[in-house]
Amino acid sequence: MKYKLIFFSLFLSITIFGQSIAEGQIYYDKKQYAKARNVYDVLLKKRPTDALVNFKYARCSYELKDYELAIDHFLKAGKKYPERYYYLGDAYFITYRFEESLLAYQTYIATLKADDSKIQELQKTILKVQRASKYLNKVEDIAIVDSVVVNKSDFLRFYKFSSELGSLNQSLENLTLNKTFDKITYITQRKDRIYYSDATHSQVDIFTSFKLFDAWSDSVSVSEVINTSANENYPFLLLDGVTLYFASDGENSMGGYDLFVTRFTRATDTFLAPENIGFPFNSPANDYMMVIDEQRKLGWFATDRGQAAGKVIIYNFVVNDSKLIIRSESKDTLRAFAQLKMHRKSVQLKPNNTIEDQVKLQKTDMHIDFVINDTVIYTHLSDFKSEDAAKLWATMEMLSLNLNNLNVQLDTLRLEYGLAATLETKQSLSTKIIELESQHIEIENMLLQTRLQFRNAENIFLQKEK
Repeated sequence: MKYKLIFFSLFLSITIFGQSIAEGQIYYDKKQYAKARNVYDVLLKKRPTDALVNFKYARCSYELKDYELAIDHFLKAGKKYPERYYYLGDAYFITYRFEESLLAYQTYIATLKADDSKIQELQKTILKVQRASKYLNKVEDIAIVDSVVVNKSDFLRFYKFSSELGSLNQSLENLTLNKTFDKITYITQRKDRIYYSDATHSQVDIFTSFKLFDAWSDSVSVSEVINTSANENYPFLLLDGVTLYFASDGENSMGGYDLFVTRFTRATDTFLAPENIGFPFNSPANDYMMVIDEQRKLGWFATDRGQAAGKVIIYNFVVNDSKLIIRSESKDTLRAFAQLKMHRKSVQLKPNNTIEDQVKLQKTDMHIDFVINDTVIYTHLSDFKSEDAAKLWATMEMLSLNLNNLNVQLDTLRLEYGLAATLETKQSLSTKIIELESQHIEIENMLLQTRLQFRNAENIFLQKEK
């Protein structure tokens, strides 16, 4: 009787387990991944080491874009399910763990038959992973002014740049019966040149046309160097008339659309080979529509990394005079900057306003406490009387911002120094810290001098007003 009860309990347990697995699969097949994961979550509490349950839980987490959790449970699932290596490769790639991604993809290929049709596509993916791994050592250090999540269908209206740069227009067009694309039209400020994207043979290319007196020239492909067998879109020409930014999902991208830059050279009457501009502008997701205002040192680009379907995030950033590269021995630090989870923050003037205009715009909502002399203390930007003093205040703000940015970098380096495992790494970090500390002292002195100049400018003006 005792054995019968044990057998019955075991049979019942197996039956319930099988029914729960089946229930989870029904939800999964209906793409109700959250409900499916809840089912597997209950099973995990009872069987935390079960390979099948961990694999199913990981698959749901992967579909829900919870990649770190997916990685954890794919690893717990063990080697029983070779398919896990494919998903691990993708999850590692999306989370910028490129070395692990490469190993996972290679392991998955090793489980396939030599004539498997998936191998060729996987080899292309591996090239993207290797390319991304190379760019991780060249992450540009940029300061973010602002970011906003918007609908992709009309994202361009959130690009707040001056009409001096020209104009951009977005319309949704059909690429195939079941697929659409953004038709982007860029017209130069002088309205004498147009760059636009259009569909040709189920792909997107960039075309151009020039104004000839009162008519436009016939549209032609912008360049065979730019247009490939993949999709090229989102053109923007700098005011110099030769530097073109665009996006491509071709073989030199890291995944989806990547941002590229190229320049027209009159010597050969064509464009140079386009250059992938790397991290943090590009990612394994789609990144596109770079706009640069060189005069005001501002830029914009859009990306759907980490966003829900139909949404993009637009970043407004400060354009560096020269490319600044993040230097760190820590891969976690490089990944954080590449993903824009870490970045310098900046307060920039709005693109359509001068410093004086910006001071006027902020006068009603920015409170300050600044001693001018023994009898005068300013509490708002509207208190400025001297135009020179207003300009110096803006300079002081930027110097203060630079000090804050240096403090962030120094804190990061000091943390890395404390965690460094070797003397060589500590010495390398120590050199960088000393260099930044020297810059810190220099900017502090500049800030002190600017404060004195500010007070003097305002006091001189006040004396003249008496």
